[in-house]
Formats: sequence, structure tokens, C-alpha cells
Amino acid sequence: MAMKWMAAVVVFLFCLVGIEIYRNMELVKSSYTVQKLQSTRKNLEKENGDLKQKLSSSLSLRSLESRARGDLGLGSPQEIRFMREDLLHRESKSIPFPFRIWKGIKEMFS
Repeated sequence: MAMKWMAAVVVFLFCLVGIEIYRNMELVKSSYTVQKLQSTRKNLEKENGDLKQKLSSSLSLRSLESRARGDLGLGSPQEIRFMREDLLHRESKSIPFPFRIWKGIKEMFS
């Protein structure tokens, strides 16, 4: 009977040691995961800082103006010239002759 108790105690001790080893392995695995996530976070924060700097530099007025002039072919407001057409002269040419006569008659009586 003493041997059965001794065997039971040995099995129990092996179970406790096995559970402790399993917990330690899970702890090591979790610490590796934490280190990997911290490294990833550090890299993402660095990349985020780089992107913020790039965004702020691309939103500067000087870079916007150079992009508008170079890529889009836009000019400054002083360089744009407008031509005015005489609408009355154009309108009289675009209206067919019978309607121009009718318009002239309407203007005489109004």
C-alpha cells in the first residue's frame, strides 16, 4: 500500500511540474509576442511620424503653388487674361433674319 501512495505522490508531483513547465512556456511565448508587438508599434509610430512630416510639407503653400504651376499648368491670377465679347453684336448675328425683324417691330411699339 505504501508503494501505491508513493506512486500517486510521484504522479502528482510530475503533474505539478508539468503544469508549471506549461505555464512557463506560455509566459515565454507571450513575452515574445509582446516584444514583437512593441517592435511593430515602434516601427508604425516612426512611419506615422514620417507620413505626418510628408503631409505637412506637401500642404505648404509653396509646394502647392509649384504643383499647380508644374503639374496642372495653372498660372497666377495676374497671368490670366479675359476677353470680352460684345453680346449685342453676337446676338444680332445669331438670331435669324425674320426674328430680328419681329424683334425690331416689337421694340418700336413698346
